Amino acid sequence: MAFATPLSLKPAQAAVTKTLPPTAGSFDYQIGGPYTPAPDVQIVSRDHGATPAPGLYNICYVNAFQTQPGASAEWEQNLLLHDSTGALVEDPDWPGEYMLDVRTEANRQAIFQKVKVWLDECASKGFDAIEPDNYDHYTRSNNLIDPSDSEKYMKLLVDYSHSMNLAIAQKNTLELAGDAASLGIDFAVVEECGVIWPGADGPECPEYYAAFGDRIINIEYTDAGMTRACDAYAGVFSIVQRDVAVTPNGPRKTCSAGSSGDTQAPTAPSGLSATGATSSSVSLSWNASTDNVLVTGYDVYRGGTKVGTAPGTSYTDSGLTAATTYQYQVRAKDDAGNVSAASNTVTEATLSDDSGSAGCTATFVVTGSWSDGFDAEVSVKNTGSATTSSWLVTWDWPGNQEVTDHWDTELTQSGSAVTATNDDYNGAIAPAATTAFGLMASGDIPANLPSATCTVS
Repeated sequence: MAFATPLSLKPAQAAVTKTLPPTAGSFDYQIGGPYTPAPDVQIVSRDHGATPAPGLYNICYVNAFQTQPGASAEWEQNLLLHDSTGALVEDPDWPGEYMLDVRTEANRQAIFQKVKVWLDECASKGFDAIEPDNYDHYTRSNNLIDPSDSEKYMKLLVDYSHSMNLAIAQKNTLELAGDAASLGIDFAVVEECGVIWPGADGPECPEYYAAFGDRIINIEYTDAGMTRACDAYAGVFSIVQRDVAVTPNGPRKTCSAGSSGDTQAPTAPSGLSATGATSSSVSLSWNASTDNVLVTGYDVYRGGTKVGTAPGTSYTDSGLTAATTYQYQVRAKDDAGNVSAASNTVTEATLSDDSGSAGCTATFVVTGSWSDGFDAEVSVKNTGSATTSSWLVTWDWPGNQEVTDHWDTELTQSGSAVTATNDDYNGAIAPAATTAFGLMASGDIPANLPSATCTVS
């Protein structure tokens, strides 16, 4: 292959001539079954039972940390993970796949000897690299497997792959990306780093990029994830969209012609104002910024020092000194890490005595999405000095959005106006504490998330 320059190696590995995939090479994910790649494809990932695609850089897929569906009988029982009741621990997302028990050195060596047969098969067939799947199985092991044990087993796979002049990828497992270099992992194969997962402030692509640079191959399964990934990282690392089943000859999309890495910063937030203060906090709000791709959050600065990040257009700075004046600015940021110019400056003083003060903030964040709708969560924070008895949050949708379901709130919508109040059990919020409610809506995700207004009594 002539796709990449061999990596520099330690003296003990001087004979290794592994190569990496071509940077930002056109990729096809064929682990569901091989087929003739499109003419532009440079990199293919296929199951170890398949044959490499002639003339391309070929990655060999191996399910190295779990059994294949229906194949648990092929493993010795002591090598499979059992819970306290003696039952096998199954992957909750992939029925029939059971965890391999890598918690002891004896087990790791025994499991490796079985997987080694597949690695040998990859090498003998002429593959260029290994993709060991389910490195993150410990996250689904009911806390039975420690990540350090998964890393020790991964190290066996890394060293053996290198001994056969094969590069090796880390599959997903963002939590351990910081250890990839010390383990000798060469690149990353990740799924859906363009998706904003529930509870996250933004997509994972920037974090993977921080760990692996352009040594990333990314597979998306949704249009929204594909758009974010392409707009920020097209031409930087490999990106492809496949169907979730990775169907042979199934749907495959690449970044549109002309896509390039996002270098355009969002517009500066405007209209920054203080919306309330207590003896120990200042609440702020501002108008949403715009971006050529997507604004993913806002950094809040007090006296020129960053003090926090907000997913929406409001923030409460707490832990302050009473009767003290503070200055604030806000900057917007996007998925690619571009940061806007600063907003206007606002000055606000904390109260000397916040006795009897009452107030709250509401922060709106999208937690999941699909082709014609999305989930969202709204966090309600008590910014006053006394426990609330009730709260009310309102906002206006900017377009075709309509609430179709909700929970932990009494919610109504009239036209674009939405009103949400507490349920019987969550109206009381202690000072500085938060509660949250959720909703499901049809329509497009707003380009600028609603700015919610909150009042308490």
